[in-house]
Amino acid sequence: VRGEKLATRGWVEEGGNIWDVLEQLEEAGCARYVVTDITKDGTLTGPNTDLLVEIAEKTGKPVIASGGISTLDDIAKLTGMVDRGIEGAIIGKALYAGQFTLHQALQVANGSAVKDV
Repeated sequence: VRGEKLATRGWVEEGGNIWDVLEQLEEAGCARYVVTDITKDGTLTGPNTDLLVEIAEKTGKPVIASGGISTLDDIAKLTGMVDRGIEGAIIGKALYAGQFTLHQALQVANGSAVKDV
């Protein structure tokens, strides 16, 4: 997603208005959504939680967050949004850049205190 437009084919083509496309996907019976805000992806600036929750609330379907997740606090925040429809997270650059380990991320997601690995 870029703004309210879907980005497709490596984010170079426009795929239509997000709300129109979501309506079509809902009619087709989509069970959940992976939502990547491409203005956040790879930036390590935090996820677009407003967009994630808005999609979850408007569709009533679980959302997997993608784009911008950079800290363990981001993971904790998303974990705290499970009751608002956030089901999971895709974490890429933060792991690659060594911001934290997968073990630490899983500890936070499970509500445990983070211990060094």
